[in-house]
Amino acid sequence: MLSRQLAEIVPANAPSGGAWRMSDHGTFRRGLWLHPLTIMGTALLIRLIWSACVPVDPVSDGVLYDAFARSMATGHGYAFADGTLTEYWPVGTSAVYALLYKLFGLRPIVVAVFQSLLGAAIVGMTWRIARQAFNENVAALAAWLTAIWPLLIEFTTILASELLFIALVLLSINIWISSRLSPVVRTVFWAACIAAATYVRPTAWPLLLIFPSLRWCFDRDFLKLLKTITLGILTAALLFAPWAYRSELLFGRPVLVSANGGVNLWMGNNPNSSGGYMDLPDREFRNEVDRDRYYGQEAVHYILSHPADYARLAVMRTITTYDRETIGVVWNERGLSSRYGSTTLAVLKGFSSAYWWAMLILGCAGVAQLLRRDKMERVWPLLAGFAYFLVFPILTVAMDRYHVPIDPMLAIFASHRIVSSVRGKAIWRVGLSSMQRY
Repeated sequence: MLSRQLAEIVPANAPSGGAWRMSDHGTFRRGLWLHPLTIMGTALLIRLIWSACVPVDPVSDGVLYDAFARSMATGHGYAFADGTLTEYWPVGTSAVYALLYKLFGLRPIVVAVFQSLLGAAIVGMTWRIARQAFNENVAALAAWLTAIWPLLIEFTTILASELLFIALVLLSINIWISSRLSPVVRTVFWAACIAAATYVRPTAWPLLLIFPSLRWCFDRDFLKLLKTITLGILTAALLFAPWAYRSELLFGRPVLVSANGGVNLWMGNNPNSSGGYMDLPDREFRNEVDRDRYYGQEAVHYILSHPADYARLAVMRTITTYDRETIGVVWNERGLSSRYGSTTLAVLKGFSSAYWWAMLILGCAGVAQLLRRDKMERVWPLLAGFAYFLVFPILTVAMDRYHVPIDPMLAIFASHRIVSSVRGKAIWRVGLSSMQRY
């Protein structure tokens, strides 16, 4: 009797969670709110409204992204305003902005429009990953949580790498889990996405090894592991080769993407470090590559010779990276304060951090729930990406912006936790009602 009542409430072809509703003809159909295009359209509208209300006023790294993009768009190469060629920062973000400037003119607003579209795409890819890992109810809720995530909206008017990097990482996961592509084509496209993400942020390249290795833990197919790693590395190497050749010509040494990995590691790991960003000492080097290699060696030496201090700094980096989510307001501060005053800044910072903490708590609860159940084979690509980007700033250098890549993943885990709780309560109510009746 109970099973029949449950079948009447949740039909066999409906996803778990009760988001299907009865039509006039007695059949269940998906509500409009579940459709990804509805959620993506809403996300796009929110971001376009934000772009219309908040001026684009580059600060911090955004000033350099804008300058590099202008230099490239006007035919002067990846260079500072004085014409000095560089590769300290990864070129990917500036290259995309340069293309936009070339096509639509040297106006930062075109970047805001592009990033509005990028935000909608992030919502769509979040929906697809969640649907593949769980069901359409979780996918819809995750997409909505991502669509209204304050920081992901705030970054629409910030010239920075975050949104582009998130989109490329989510695209790589979507390609990895795709069942429509042949293994060879899927591997090539996946590796190309990882390479593109590496051009935006070099932290992405280890995924070329992490994903195939973790899959081997489930299927134990060594030949597949070898083929995937080999083809993936060859694909990425072909895409990295032109930039490495440029580095060889400029500095006498090939560099994968950028010459700041060693510098960043040193900032987070040296005797005077607090775990986060700090200015470099006033010291002369022949070029950026030599400077990066020197500070990288200094950081590694410090870590190996001071393990207790490294552990202490790791704790500090954890706090610095995850205790708030206000960087989206801080980097919009000049534009916001010029139009709306300082009170608005405080309100937005409080709201952004409150939303972050809610998603962090619910998302971690969702991860814990998954680890207690036999679902790892289906969700491990999502968990792997989440774990990697969660841990990386703790081990290297801290800033609250460095946790941004996990935001859509947290939305998925939080949605799974919420939908599971709601479904469990609904089933309990039906069971209780049945027992009272019979």
